[in-house]
Amino acid sequence: MVKFLRDPAYTGGVADPEASDIDRRAQDVVKFGRVKEVDYKRSPPAYRVELGDPNDEDNYILTDWLPATGGRAKGDRETHYLEVGEKVALLAEGGELSTAYVMPAGQYTEQDDEKETTDKAGVWRKIFSKPKSNDGQGGQGGDQGGQDGQSGDQEEILGEISYDRNTGDWLIKGIANKGSITLEGSGCSIIMKDGTITLKAKNVVVEASEKFESKTKQSLHTADAFKTIGSTYLGLEDAGDTPQDKVETEAGPAKKTFAKVG
Repeated sequence: MVKFLRDPAYTGGVADPEASDIDRRAQDVVKFGRVKEVDYKRSPPAYRVELGDPNDEDNYILTDWLPATGGRAKGDRETHYLEVGEKVALLAEGGELSTAYVMPAGQYTEQDDEKETTDKAGVWRKIFSKPKSNDGQGGQGGDQGGQDGQSGDQEEILGEISYDRNTGDWLIKGIANKGSITLEGSGCSIIMKDGTITLKAKNVVVEASEKFESKTKQSLHTADAFKTIGSTYLGLEDAGDTPQDKVETEAGPAKKTFAKVG
C-alpha cells in the first residue's frame, strides 16, 4: 500500500486529511445530545437534536430532521415519542449524522424527574406525567408550562399502569374526575367515565359461590323478561331481619308475588 502525505500548506494545516476524516467519523458514531425540536406531523415524526454547547459556536451542532424510531420495525407497533428537552443518543452508521438514529439516552433529564417509579424488585410501573412543554405534546404553543418544552409550575401524574409480580396485583389508574378508562374486546366493553360504569355485552353472567351483595339508593331494571331462580324476599326493613319463606296475605300464603315502585 502506498500512501502519499499532503503538504499542510495545501490542506489547511492538516498533513493527513484522510486520517482526520476517519477520526471524525469514529467520534460521530455515537453522540449524546438533547431534543431541540419535534415535528409530530411528519411521517414518521422527526426530531432535530442539538449537540454540544449552544453558547460555543465551534462546538455546537443542530442536526437536520431525523426520523423517530419505534419498538418494532414491522407488524405490531408501540409509539411513545420523545419530547423537547429529553436527552438522547445518536447512532450514526459511518459517523454520518445526517442518517443517524435517535434513541432515548435512558437517563433523567430534569432534577425533578430523578424519582424512581418503584422502590422494590418485581414491580413494573409506568407513570404518565404532565408534559413539560407548553402545548401538552413536547412542542410549541398552548398555555401550559414554559416555552420550548421547559417545565411548568408543578409536576402532575396523569395516569399509571403497574403490576406487582409478588402479589399479582394490577393497577390501571387515570385522572380523578377527568378522562375515561375503556376495556373493549370480544364484542364487550366496559367504560368508566364521569362516575359511571357502562357495561355492554350480549350476555352478562354473575356467579357468586357464597354471597352477592348490592347497595344503592335506587335500583332500576328494564327487561323484556325477568326471571329469578331461588328465593325472593320482599318488605324487609333491615338486612338483619329474618325473612319468611312465603309472603302471607289475608287469604293465606301467596302463590304469586308482584312488586311495583311506590
